[in-house]
Amino acid sequence: MFVPSATLRSLLSRGDTAGSVIIRRVSARDQRPVVVVLGCGDVGSAVAHALHGAGCATVLIDDADPAWPRRGMAFTDAWYVGTAELDGVTAGFCASVRSIPFVLERGDRIAATTWSWRGVAAALQPLAVIDARVAKRSPPARLKPHAPSTLLTIGLGPGYRVGDHVDVAIETAWGERLGAVVDSGGTAPFGGEPRAVGGAGRERFVYAPHTGRFQTRRAIGDAAAQGEIVATLDGMPVAAPLAGVLRGLSARGARIVTGQKIVEVDPRSERALCFGVGERPRRIATGVLEALAVRGVLAQRG
Repeated sequence: MFVPSATLRSLLSRGDTAGSVIIRRVSARDQRPVVVVLGCGDVGSAVAHALHGAGCATVLIDDADPAWPRRGMAFTDAWYVGTAELDGVTAGFCASVRSIPFVLERGDRIAATTWSWRGVAAALQPLAVIDARVAKRSPPARLKPHAPSTLLTIGLGPGYRVGDHVDVAIETAWGERLGAVVDSGGTAPFGGEPRAVGGAGRERFVYAPHTGRFQTRRAIGDAAAQGEIVATLDGMPVAAPLAGVLRGLSARGARIVTGQKIVEVDPRSERALCFGVGERPRRIATGVLEALAVRGVLAQRG
């Protein structure tokens, strides 16, 4: 667990700098450093959850109607119903940049929004931006500004090159290096196959065969039989690939593009395993906190 150090708290109260990172306040009433996280899936949500717990004013950004299916393990539902809770922490949706400081000033919430991260950065001047979208098959986005900047950029997942795309990267693939901080070179390439759950690997997922709007009346954690229709995509039926519980299910009205995961069935049939921060996202989030600690932004307790 990482928390702001006494030195950081002192700097925050003065509005000074810590190392090469400028510490900004949301307002005179909120002394916490601002951090932006891109991607409200299970990884991005775990990172936002950890940052909130470490004392950061956290802004979670994603597109309208996001398709992330593991909604019981993420804040994704905030984009659909206004709020979402994950392991005791609430995210509240902000329709405008102006409303973000008001949500953050509550102190007990993460701000969720569809505004561009650059727009949010211009308004709130965060100390860091973290790309948690984990692009596996497409080139990673360049977050690092071309001009010298005090903004710390962190990329999660395959393909990131430190110094080119970001300042720091985090490994996201299962294995001994899951959550490892990469401060030079690049992260490992995409491995290609998901980790088996209950003896099922890729066969437990449904990938979108085409673009369209997703519709469902089912809920995360519901039981499903193999071949049972659990949703539609632009009116075409979507069937459960095997028997178990729905660990992943894109939200009603989600905007889907070809190849996205839209359904995941957990053959272990344990409903509780569909909710809360998962092991892999938690380890990745720990790596993010470590990266911030290395930069002197957060200090380890103890």
